[in-house]
Amino acid sequence: MFTQSQIDKFHKEGIIVAKNLIQGRELNILQEISGKVVHEGMDYSNSKKFHLYKNQEDGSKTYYRSERMWDRDPIFQAVTVNPDIIKCLSQLIGHPFMPFNDSFVVKIPKKGVPVEWHQDPPYKQSKWLRTHSIPNIDVDIYLDHSTKDNGCLWGIPNHHLVGHVEINNFTEEQLFNHPNAIAYEMEPGDVSFHSLSAPHGSKVNKTNDFRRTFYIHYLNKIVYEECYKDDPNFSSLKDERDLFFMDFDLNAKNKINNMISLRKSFNFPDAEKSDIELTEEGFQFIGSPKTTPFHWDTLYKQLSSKEIFERKKLNVLA
Repeated sequence: MFTQSQIDKFHKEGIIVAKNLIQGRELNILQEISGKVVHEGMDYSNSKKFHLYKNQEDGSKTYYRSERMWDRDPIFQAVTVNPDIIKCLSQLIGHPFMPFNDSFVVKIPKKGVPVEWHQDPPYKQSKWLRTHSIPNIDVDIYLDHSTKDNGCLWGIPNHHLVGHVEINNFTEEQLFNHPNAIAYEMEPGDVSFHSLSAPHGSKVNKTNDFRRTFYIHYLNKIVYEECYKDDPNFSSLKDERDLFFMDFDLNAKNKINNMISLRKSFNFPDAEKSDIELTEEGFQFIGSPKTTPFHWDTLYKQLSSKEIFERKKLNVLA
């Protein structure tokens, strides 16, 4: 669980790391099965199995991502409903949510491709003048050591409340050298929670080691309906990634219950789950501390017009 001070820090910065959240046999199984996915992905004849590749200048291609992990092995569904992840995320969102999409990013040794600085959908679009009042968060589970040398996550905190920011006015080098940029180095089992509006990127892997990360996007129904459902850009994303839950209906809840049943089949030593409820709109934490509803609307209204301008321009913040 997060403390109130950690929750406040997340809302100020837009990203927080929970150290050693995935442990023991669960982490070991994730690492083992992920290794098999990587082995398949590096067989470049398997491109039709939802592995993605980056074309290089010399005509070769480099494996960097796999989609539809929930369909590959039960462990990926089981970790998605890990009660420690659900509890931490619920503390940050303050509203019910469901697992929505998953992905797997790999930086292979020496060739692991960089990820250009960006904001995740929908905030790539300039029409988003401010961020939705309900936090929209990606959960990243690190399976290996993640360092500056092998392409760890970089972010620029405290710019996540103002919707679209003007990343395109900077070069990649300028962004990595931005005075407010932070390198988030991780250990296996660490989990980062970052707002989709937070500017972030990563460098190439220069080491002999893999850097593997399992991503899960959890989503609140209101955010889905107001940010994604009617967006034409979302249709291509849906087709590309085969989003798992679309309408937040009884069928979606049944899928979550199936995930919970799969998790029970692994016999993981889960913590007491009496303070987590599964409603028709998803998981919610009924304990404390946790975020108040529509909290980011409150925080945005506390910003002056000058503060909003500085954040949108990615100006250096004191």
